[in-house]
Amino acid sequence: MPNISIQALLWSIPGVIIAVVLSEFTKSLIAYKMGDEGVKTQRRLTLNPLRHMDPLGSIFMLLFRFGWGKPVKLTPFAFKDKRKAMIILFFAPFLVNLLVGILFAVLSSFWAANMSYHEEMNRIIYGILLHTSFLNLNFAFLNILPIYPLNGILLINGINPQAGVKLIQLEKTLQAILALLIIFGAVSFVIRPIVGVIFNTFAGYIFQSVNFWLLI
Repeated sequence: MPNISIQALLWSIPGVIIAVVLSEFTKSLIAYKMGDEGVKTQRRLTLNPLRHMDPLGSIFMLLFRFGWGKPVKLTPFAFKDKRKAMIILFFAPFLVNLLVGILFAVLSSFWAANMSYHEEMNRIIYGILLHTSFLNLNFAFLNILPIYPLNGILLINGINPQAGVKLIQLEKTLQAILALLIIFGAVSFVIRPIVGVIFNTFAGYIFQSVNFWLLI
């Protein structure tokens, strides 16, 4: 069992919902705009978390900080240019989670620079902002992996459909490997340094800038 407090779990809930819902909704909306009517019948064109959250994936995100959402079942033949569509559907959710992660990094830095640590509500808000940033950044980079239901499989399908089919055939095996890599910290070992650099770049810069303007 990972070493995470009840407080951190509670602070993480908004971040898990935001990361998963925005990623899956973005993918669904773009697929629909490009001609895939199937996402509408799946009722994925909504911000309702119940339509996008995967129970096991959400538990993994809460406990291990890495997880997945409920996969959107796409209809590739509905796209005029399948290769282009798959590449767009890969990059769009990644960019959304990346930008949201950066936004919350900046917000957490502003909050930390101006809050009073003696007020419990300020600490709670700061904790939520911080966890939301890290969870979105984690989700963005985990989704690059070419393992269904992660979005990396879309890029493989766009570049090399035959390889994509082979990976989908190994779906359950690869999912089990992914779960083990998350549980034993291999995913965190690779992704956390990248996320840390991004967070510190934006949050650190903003924090220093705020302190500078407060001094003059």
